[in-house]
Amino acid sequence: MAGPKIQFLGVGGWLLNWKGEGLLLAPSFSNPASFNIKGFPPLTVSTNREKIRRYMPPASKVTMLLAGHAHYDHLLDVADVVRTKTPNAVVYGSETVDYLLQADKPPIATVVPGRAQISNHKDPSWRGTWFYSSGQSIRDGENPMHLAGGPPKGKIRAMPVNSMHAPHIFGINLLPGAYDDPLEDVPTSVFDWKLGHKTLAWVIDLLGDDGKPVYRIHYQDSAATPPWGFPPLISDSKSFDVVILCAASWDEVSYYPTGLLRATRPRLVLLGHWENFFGNDLEEPAETIPLQDYGGLIQQLDGYQHVVPEPFSEVSLPPPLW
Repeated sequence: MAGPKIQFLGVGGWLLNWKGEGLLLAPSFSNPASFNIKGFPPLTVSTNREKIRRYMPPASKVTMLLAGHAHYDHLLDVADVVRTKTPNAVVYGSETVDYLLQADKPPIATVVPGRAQISNHKDPSWRGTWFYSSGQSIRDGENPMHLAGGPPKGKIRAMPVNSMHAPHIFGINLLPGAYDDPLEDVPTSVFDWKLGHKTLAWVIDLLGDDGKPVYRIHYQDSAATPPWGFPPLISDSKSFDVVILCAASWDEVSYYPTGLLRATRPRLVLLGHWENFFGNDLEEPAETIPLQDYGGLIQQLDGYQHVVPEPFSEVSLPPPLW
């Protein structure tokens, strides 16, 4: 049996369809640049709705959209994508993610995991919470048959994992901070798209008809020093099939991604957030971010099957292990 395909949308965005449902990892298409000069990071940002309509693939089956943090290159386009392309999607993310999205009215559906629902990277035995695409949630290890409303009907579930955001350059995070109250308007300054109090990685399960995981995926939203982002001990002990890494700023943290890969031992590694997205032409081959030593990163993947996908290309997941 062949596995499903996952499509890389560029930056940190990925699209996956599974058993009549869809999963979206925060997409970004606007990709502004200062003075429209390719390669120059922007100071002001706004959603380019024409680009979203042109480049966002059909995704009406998407029920879950996962965001790891609130910087503009992960969140700027999400509200418009949900309204125009994924009307059935619920966005999962931090309080700052929620406040930024709700400023872009009319509001969209969001879920903010509570602190006790996020697995603790310092305590592998801490039981995280599974959020199902059906809207139900349950702590890991508890019997889903006991859920209110009966067993989960959704075929996708996700567990938030406590993580961190790597510094951008010279050990400095250029876009720190968080919001503690709702916003009146969508920010236009890049510095007002704040990181948030929490950065999340995600464990994602694609479930079979029996409710058991067929695929287990780890999504690392930003490079992180171990053990930030490490998954907890999960009660069913299923192995990881895929790890999705963030390439940007990989050399600003320690022992990344080696530590995470040793903790997960995936069958396939996918590399995202590797391309220069400042004013790029989405119809041309992508170029790498300047000053990033991606050769050094690729060396860390030695021994793992890995793919560095071009934006909008699809990658087949390995056949499921039965």
